[in-house]
Amino acid sequence: MYRKDLQILLSKNNFPNFFFLYGADNFQSELYANFIKQKYNCDENLKLFFEEYNFTRASDFLSGGSLFSEKKLLEIKTNKKIPTKELKILVELCKNNQDNFLLLEFYDEISKQSDIEKIFENNFARFFKPNNTKEGIELLAMKAKELNIEITQNALYTLFSTFDENLYLAASELNKFIGLKINEKDIEQYCYSLNSGNFESFFEKIIKRINFQNELERILENYNEIALLNYLSATFYRLFKIAIYAKINGKIDFKELLGYTPPPIIGQNLSQQAFSLKIEQYKEIFNLLLKSEYELKTNSKLVKKEFLISSLLELARILKT
Repeated sequence: MYRKDLQILLSKNNFPNFFFLYGADNFQSELYANFIKQKYNCDENLKLFFEEYNFTRASDFLSGGSLFSEKKLLEIKTNKKIPTKELKILVELCKNNQDNFLLLEFYDEISKQSDIEKIFENNFARFFKPNNTKEGIELLAMKAKELNIEITQNALYTLFSTFDENLYLAASELNKFIGLKINEKDIEQYCYSLNSGNFESFFEKIIKRINFQNELERILENYNEIALLNYLSATFYRLFKIAIYAKINGKIDFKELLGYTPPPIIGQNLSQQAFSLKIEQYKEIFNLLLKSEYELKTNSKLVKKEFLISSLLELARILKT
């Protein structure tokens, strides 16, 4: 099913006790995962995120009894395929016990997951990037409501446009205003986007294997670590799309890839950057950025600035291999 179908399903009482989320927009996967967890309202929750996934732990949690809870939720976030046999067993444990709940979130924005869809039957939603500004603002409004923020339509538009219509970055800024009433002026005063020129210069140094620590220090003065990681992920993903498209089609069509045709010099620069990396390097980069984001979001004891610098030094090492 698609987002609108899921929205209708969430409004009903009989929501299925096992569900699968994936697609081309990680922001929507995270947003709707929160809505589903509220719907489940479980007493006990086991989270197995990325490398933490272990089938024995997962199946033992759902199959074992508990003195302290009736409803149990197993939440799995991953960017790697889980063996079909294991998923079938976990789903079956939910089918056999309506007090068991399984929420699977697959973070791979590229491929269609037909095999997993079959295992989850009709209990899945596939997300796509917003088609237009109106749809993006609607999603931001839902996030604001979740955070108990009273926000004007103009403020939502300003926030969305400030961050170049990147939902993930715009939504991250909303965390500054939890429980408040805000307008357009508040967004203009307290929300800062990376200056595109500064970021492009910073990224140019990264991709050319030039020391970038001074630029990083300046950028982090006005920007948080999560947002910077998301900018890097989006930029590397754009290059990856160019490289894969050229490999499959033997040519580059920027209009089809990006939705617009950049000036020749910029197009040439993008092509050079895309082809300067091997496919295996892209894989390592995406894994590193995803794991770094996870640590920043979940480890409250982390010294974020130092951790990000360490991660980017690892990124530099990957680029040099």
